[in-house]
Parts: sequence; C-alpha cells; structure tokens
Amino acid sequence: MYSIDIAELRAEMETEREWREREMRSLRNNVAALATEDQRRVARKALVVMLYAHFEGGAKALLSMYVNRLNALSLRVADVAPSLGAAALSDLFRALRDANAKCKDFAKALPDDTALHRFARDREFVEVAWQIAGRTVQINADDLVDTESNLKPVVLKKILYRLGLDAKLAEPWEGAIHQLLHRRNDIAHGTAKDGLEEQDYTSLERAVTLVVDDLVKAICAAVMKQEYLVSSSTSSPGSSSASAGAAAGSS
Repeated sequence: MYSIDIAELRAEMETEREWREREMRSLRNNVAALATEDQRRVARKALVVMLYAHFEGGAKALLSMYVNRLNALSLRVADVAPSLGAAALSDLFRALRDANAKCKDFAKALPDDTALHRFARDREFVEVAWQIAGRTVQINADDLVDTESNLKPVVLKKILYRLGLDAKLAEPWEGAIHQLLHRRNDIAHGTAKDGLEEQDYTSLERAVTLVVDDLVKAICAAVMKQEYLVSSSTSSPGSSSASAGAAAGSS
C-alpha cells in the first residue's frame, strides 16, 4: 500500500540520465571533430555551461521524481516523516505566518491591531488542526526542489533536508560542485577566454557523474527503507544516513 515500485523509479531515473548523457556525448564529439586544439579548447567552454545545465536540471528532475512518487501513494500526513508532513502543509503554515492576513470580523474596524489579527490566524489554525493528520500528502515538487539561482552545495543540502534525506550526504560532493560552478562562472564572466584543456574538462565531467550516481543511490536507499514513513523516520536516529551509506556500499 505504501510502497514505491523501486524498479519503475530506477528505470525512470535511468531514462532521465541517459538522454542527458547522450546529449553531452554528442556535444563532446562535435568538439573533438574541430580542426585544432585551440578551437577545441575554446569550444569546451560551451561543454562546461551545458554540463552545469544538465547537472542542475538532472538533479531537480531526479529529486522531483521522488516527490511525485510520494504524491502517488496518497499517504496521510500522519503516515509520513515530519519533513514531508511539513511540506504537505506548507499552504497552511504560509497562511498562519502571513502578517498581512486580517481577521474578517475586524478588518475594517481594527485594521492595524497586529495582536488581534495574529490571534485570528491562530484561531483559524486551531479550527482545522484536528483535520491535519488525515490530510492527503500532496507536495509541490517545484517548491520543495527549488534549485534557486545556482545549485550550490548548501542549496542541495536544503533540498535534501526538506525531503527528509540526510543533508550530510551532500558534503562529499561540495568540491566537485564548487569547481563546476567556479568554471561556469569564469566562462560567463569572460575570465576564461583561453578555454579548457581536455583533461580539465574530463575530470570535471567525471566528478559530476559521481555526484549524480550518489544522488540516485540516496533516493533509492530512502525508497527501499521506506524512510518517507513516520515509523521508519523515527525508529532510529540517523536512519537516513545509515541506509544511504549501506546502499552506496553495496552498489
């Protein structure tokens, strides 16, 4: 009832990776076909830009697949891990924190009574609080998997945290991601006019591939251990990191 089909999810994730890798391979072949190394060195700047685009887009797509699979289970808030429950109730919490929301009964008579309007929001929350546990979990993937302006390591950590995955999973990836962003920014700002050597680009691409590999392992570990369920998430401290590490070690 509460299980995500791991085989179907893996297949979907591999399909996503394959088309992105196929496109990057085609671009690499085009660069390799250029007549001189000077031309190839400059053309590799475009490869870096596309590599970052596929890294950010691919990471967002993979994590969104996980969210969409969770939505398809039609779980209740009472059934899921606290982070996912909070994500499912984001609209309710947003309304509770909206300082501009006014009590309908006093909106005209006391428009500036901050304490009263805050109390009214609290009262409205209490009125529906008993229904919260039974509410169906439907999470907006675009809101939860927000890569912001750049998918920096800290941004990826934030996304993992919101998904109930271990944010520390991103720590081994920080160097590779920072290097990719640094190269991409140098190109965008015009400070990498001479382009890249082949070995520099190859090293960068290999590092990004390993990051995506680890991300897939982390998602699959969470699915296999059903870490999205409240019973799993509260059964033992650090269960997310332990299961992800086990999956990585068995791969």
